[in-house]
Amino acid sequence: MSVATVRRLASDILQVGSNKIRIKPTDIKRAEEALTRSDVLALIKDGIVYKLLARGRRTKEKRRRRGAGHRRGKGTINQKREWMQRVRSQRKYLRELVTSAQIDKKFNRSLYGKVKSGIFKNKKSFYVYIKENNMLNEKK
Repeated sequence: MSVATVRRLASDILQVGSNKIRIKPTDIKRAEEALTRSDVLALIKDGIVYKLLARGRRTKEKRRRRGAGHRRGKGTINQKREWMQRVRSQRKYLRELVTSAQIDKKFNRSLYGKVKSGIFKNKKSFYVYIKENNMLNEKK
């Protein structure tokens, strides 16, 4: 019988999917000579036909344990803390620009809201936005 049929029967006997069944390449001829289910069972007992380890469930479980609640130590900065640092520095920078009259007060509220929403990745991108939208007063 064909190798595909041997794999199908072996998967039924071992109760795994046919993709998890392997046949030793050196003994493929012997596997093709098998005619009955009992012959396939004998091949399994001889170790010619064997099943691979099922890793799907374990890897799925591993992936599920990647959230913030499972992390220990200081491997990564808390997202909230990171956001707070970014927003505080940008607000301080905005305050400096307004007090030094580099930008008009009329832009203050809209920029403040944009900073809060997290549009700007850092101070540099904040400055670039101000410059591109002609909010910056030229020095006299």
